[in-house]
Amino acid sequence: MKRARLWSYMGWQARDFAFERGAPLLIVATLMAFPVIMELRKIRPAISTTGQAHSLVVSGILEVLSQFSFIAVLIGINGIVSNDRVRGYYRFLFAKPVSIPRYYAQAFVVNGAGLAFSALTVMVAIYAFGYPVFLPRALLMVALAYVSLGGLGFLFSTVARFDWVLMGGTWGLAQVLRAVYPAPQSRAGRVLDVILPPYHRLRDVSLELAGGDPTDTRTIAWLLGWGVTAFILGLIILRRRPLAT
Repeated sequence: MKRARLWSYMGWQARDFAFERGAPLLIVATLMAFPVIMELRKIRPAISTTGQAHSLVVSGILEVLSQFSFIAVLIGINGIVSNDRVRGYYRFLFAKPVSIPRYYAQAFVVNGAGLAFSALTVMVAIYAFGYPVFLPRALLMVALAYVSLGGLGFLFSTVARFDWVLMGGTWGLAQVLRAVYPAPQSRAGRVLDVILPPYHRLRDVSLELAGGDPTDTRTIAWLLGWGVTAFILGLIILRRRPLAT
């Protein structure tokens, strides 16, 4: 397989992202950004570019972008592999000698770029129509959510059809186990706190990262480690398991 042949699929992958995931992302972005923009337009004359009011506005915008990034990751990663298997698209996609793991690794990157662009669009809309503040570090928040949570979604998509259900179930189960076995109160809780995915810290760490505040680098490394490990396991499964199964 020549590398150029794989790169030639990138345009199709970008088009598929735009047509299959663009509309849901646009709806979510509109529903989340429009009320914020309208509220900012009302209070904009009373806000100075410095001071506590400005800081509160920035914090509010980051909170909205944080919520958007989590929802966008679920939309962007859902069915990235399983849709092709269920719909039978893999018969046409891989009629030519193309590496399946490399193809879906490239699709993962393309979808991530699409999510970053969608978040950037929301930021530009808020800047242009709501309040003149641009927060480029918010893209780091999107990237962290996509790699850490999207990596797990990628793994589930290689083995099951309803990968988003497994993602939600994993998140919920981790929350329940941490509540039942608190880390400071039992040995089982301390063990589970290390073993379970640290997604309960994703929101706080993301906001710290986007806001330029001191961030727990160990938690970031933990989140990225989970995502990257799950992504690599997904690639191994794609190499060893036929898509037709």
